[in-house]
Amino acid sequence: MTIRMITYSAHNRFHNLEKTVEHWVRIATLFLRLTFMFFVVSLCYSNESVGNFADYLFNEKDYLRALGEYQRMSFFSNNSDSVDFYQFRIAECYRKRNDFDKAKNIYDELILKGVRDSELEKLLIISSSICSINRGALEYVRITLKDLEKRDGSSDSTHYLIGVSYLKERKWKEAEEEFDKITSSALKERAFQMLREISAQHFKSPKVALLLSTFIPGAGQIYASKPLQGIISFSLNLSLGYLTYKAVREDRRMDALLIIYFGLQRFYFGNLEQARKYPIEHNQRIIDRIVIE
Repeated sequence: MTIRMITYSAHNRFHNLEKTVEHWVRIATLFLRLTFMFFVVSLCYSNESVGNFADYLFNEKDYLRALGEYQRMSFFSNNSDSVDFYQFRIAECYRKRNDFDKAKNIYDELILKGVRDSELEKLLIISSSICSINRGALEYVRITLKDLEKRDGSSDSTHYLIGVSYLKERKWKEAEEEFDKITSSALKERAFQMLREISAQHFKSPKVALLLSTFIPGAGQIYASKPLQGIISFSLNLSLGYLTYKAVREDRRMDALLIIYFGLQRFYFGNLEQARKYPIEHNQRIIDRIVIE
């Protein structure tokens, strides 16, 4: 009886093992079939069709998915010129997503490395300049674009970008002169519309704000569109003046001196610093609205 049970148990274990092996063989076979099918589909799915799909996503403003497609194409491509182009498109995706730092790094790496296609090189310089303008490196942009004009001749793109760089510095006359050189009527109209809109904004003068707050603490802040800060500054300095007057009236001259010394350091001069800073921030918020896509 014991021998029978042992034999039966061994038979069951062998049968279960056989089933397990058969199960894994089926899984392995299925995996190999799927791998082969994927390989065949990959061969049929050419780089041209992938590129068309990536371009379609880019044109549909689905920049994140387009970025992934261009990165995949760049990784698998064996042609250096194609890789350069795909890297340019990757940078374009970053730029369209307003990630100007990543985009500019790729543009500049390609420019420093050197590309054989002169048109691509020009596009790289233009796109890198756009990123620089959006980041505020305006003088650098003008030098770069004027060098490009000396080499390849002027173009609407260079005039437009140089004009925008002047616009962000509030140099209206220089911007107008550059925009006037644009030959494309649509681009010229857009440039002058931008000039009209920005120049019509209410920019604040740090000097005027500082002068106002010198005589009436808080007035400069109110002038710079910070009324709450202006009221707080005026109240604090008024309280400081009252405490000083009270100490002098009660013949507490040392207290009066301490109040004046520490009060001037903290509240009055702080009021002047705010009056200088707030107009600059106000103006910068207006300028930051100028973003070139």
